[in-house]
Amino acid sequence: MLKKTVLLALVVVAVAFMGSCTKATKLIGTLILQTGQSGDVQNCKVQLFVSSDLTGSPVKEVVSQMNTSVNSPFTFDDPVEGYYYLIAWKDLNGDGVVSDKDIVGIHGGTYRPGYGGSQVTIKDGKTTDVGEIVMLIYELKISASGERVNGAAETNFTYSFNHDVTISSLTITFPGFTPITDPDAVGAKTAGTSYHSDGWNTGGGTMPTGDHTLQFIGTWDSTPFDVTVTVSVG
Repeated sequence: MLKKTVLLALVVVAVAFMGSCTKATKLIGTLILQTGQSGDVQNCKVQLFVSSDLTGSPVKEVVSQMNTSVNSPFTFDDPVEGYYYLIAWKDLNGDGVVSDKDIVGIHGGTYRPGYGGSQVTIKDGKTTDVGEIVMLIYELKISASGERVNGAAETNFTYSFNHDVTISSLTITFPGFTPITDPDAVGAKTAGTSYHSDGWNTGGGTMPTGDHTLQFIGTWDSTPFDVTVTVSVG
C-alpha cells in the first residue's frame, strides 16, 4: 500500500508539472520612428484587425511601452490564434481616426486608407515577433519642380503627391505676372505618379526665372487641403 501511495503522489506531481509548462501565446514587436521624422512613438495604440482594410473594431488592442521617443516595444498577451492585420498609431488631434499629422505604421508596408499591409499569423503556445513597425507622420507632401525649355520661351512644371488626392484647382504665379489657373490639373491624382503642367509662355517673350508658386487646392482622405509650393526656376 505504501508503494502504491507513493506512485500515485508522483503521478499527481508529474501532471501538475506538465500543466505548469504550457507555453504562453504572445505577439511582440517594436515601433520604430523612421529616420528623418519627428515625433514620439511611445504610448501608441497597437491594434489587431481581422479585415485587411482595417475596418470594423479591433479584436485586441494594447499600448506600446515607454522606452524612447524613437523606439517603443509592444506585447499582446494571450491573443487568440488566427490571422490578423496590425496597425499602430498615435491620435495626436484626438479625432478618433488616422488623420493629418498622426503617427502611424502597419506591418509589412506603409499606411494608406484601406490598406492593412501584410498578414500576421498567431499560433497557440507560440511567441510571434513581427519585428519593427516603421512609424511615419501621416501628412500630405507635394513635390514640384520647374524648368524653362525651347530657348527659355516656355516653362514646364512637374509635380507629384505622396498620397492619392483629388485636385479642384492649380494656380501658378510667375514672377511679375498675374496668377494663372491650369484647367488641365483638375481631377484624381495617384500617389507617386508624376504630373505635368506644360507649355506656359508669354506669346514670344522670355519666361521669367526665380521663385514661382504652385497653389494646390483639393481633398485628401476626405479632408480639404490648400497647399502652396515654391518652385525655383533657373
